[in-house]
Amino acid sequence: MKRLLLALPALIAGGLWLWYRREKVMEGEGVVYLQSEHEHFHLHVDLPPGMEIEPGDTLEILTVPQTHGQTNGEMTYSSRIRLTKASSLRRELVKRSSLVEINELVEHP
Repeated sequence: MKRLLLALPALIAGGLWLWYRREKVMEGEGVVYLQSEHEHFHLHVDLPPGMEIEPGDTLEILTVPQTHGQTNGEMTYSSRIRLTKASSLRRELVKRSSLVEINELVEHP
């Protein structure tokens, strides 16, 4: 009985860890809009149909144009992209931690 009581929290923790680490990877072709100025850098990606970014997800741009550090202000190019979807547990934790950070910013004297 004592061993069961010790093993049960370990099994629960292991299950939560596996749930947290679960990911789904999607790949597709997207359009990247890059804008750069002296003190400003902005990047926007149009995702293919069926792909949507949610809290906790990671987007990788797999193709980078050969610009040699010069973008001439704006550029648009097609790129292969990889979207790694977070588990529902990770997504919920990211949402809640973001709310805490926003509250801290708002309530800061």
